[in-house]
Amino acid sequence: MKQNIKFYIGLDVHKRKTTYVVRDNMGYILSQGETATHYKDLFPPLEPYLKHAIIGLEASTSYYTVYQNFLHNGYRIKVANTIQLRQLIAKNDTLDAKRLADMLRLGTFPCSYIPPENVQHLRELIQLRHSIMEEKTRSKNRIHAILDKNHKIKLPSTKPFSKKWKQALQRYIAAAPISLELRHAYDHYQYLEQKTMQLDQELIGYTRKSWNKEYLLLKTVPGIGSLLACYLIANIHPITRFKNKRKLRRYAGVIPVYKQSGNHKGKGHIPKTSSRKLLRWALIQAANSIAKTNTRLARYYKKKKRQKNNASIAKVAVASSLIDIIYKVLTNDKPYVMNVEHKK
Repeated sequence: MKQNIKFYIGLDVHKRKTTYVVRDNMGYILSQGETATHYKDLFPPLEPYLKHAIIGLEASTSYYTVYQNFLHNGYRIKVANTIQLRQLIAKNDTLDAKRLADMLRLGTFPCSYIPPENVQHLRELIQLRHSIMEEKTRSKNRIHAILDKNHKIKLPSTKPFSKKWKQALQRYIAAAPISLELRHAYDHYQYLEQKTMQLDQELIGYTRKSWNKEYLLLKTVPGIGSLLACYLIANIHPITRFKNKRKLRRYAGVIPVYKQSGNHKGKGHIPKTSSRKLLRWALIQAANSIAKTNTRLARYYKKKKRQKNNASIAKVAVASSLIDIIYKVLTNDKPYVMNVEHKK
């Protein structure tokens, strides 16, 4: 039976410590303090209030375990959408906790979607892959820097790190007495490349096992391959949580935002941040692939590029159109039929 809410608990969660504030129905602070970010440490000071309380915390890198522990023990808990909280003027841990408790009390708490554990696991795999890819880029830059310092090394004029280029570098490393720096840098790059391939297979296998129908539907959309389908599922599943395609566009950060005051409406711009930055990244990667095809979307990209004289703006425009296609494919449960026109 649902019990009356008498207390509102705000938690500002960080990796090592969590600040808590407890308010009553009138807004008075009954308790506040700090503990380690562990359920066993948070529970004792909050226990007197939990039976008749609702808890609010911000989404962060450290919130999920705390959230799951309170949820699994039967307590009411909500997670705030941080994008909607970023315009706060004053900000520190205690103020954040007080503000979260107040928003719960006043009914203005901006809730964030919390994925089930299988979707959360997929997101963690994708974040791991992305961190390895970033390290791989740094490794490439180190190799370039070493080669730039050593002009004696002659490599093919093909694209760096292409198959032919890497084979030539491997032959040079095997045959010549070169610096240990280059040998170790290239060994590290090869290790990262191998880990990326292993993780890609694990990522695709896990996605197909859990969401094979959605995976196959997304792969019918132009520009979306096996890995990008995984990125999309991790960020937008289930599609039913979006009321319409515009909500999904806003979530992905691929439509302009406007600021209005009185009769003045500010110029629209694409936000630098979005709820899911890896979702926008995946859409831009798909737009990159589409630009090289002979499809309606490719022609739309070329048109936008001419109009704006800017390839980045054109890619965002294509990404926005892709969202519409993805929304339709997943809500109608039907594959996309590509419109291809061959050159005469």
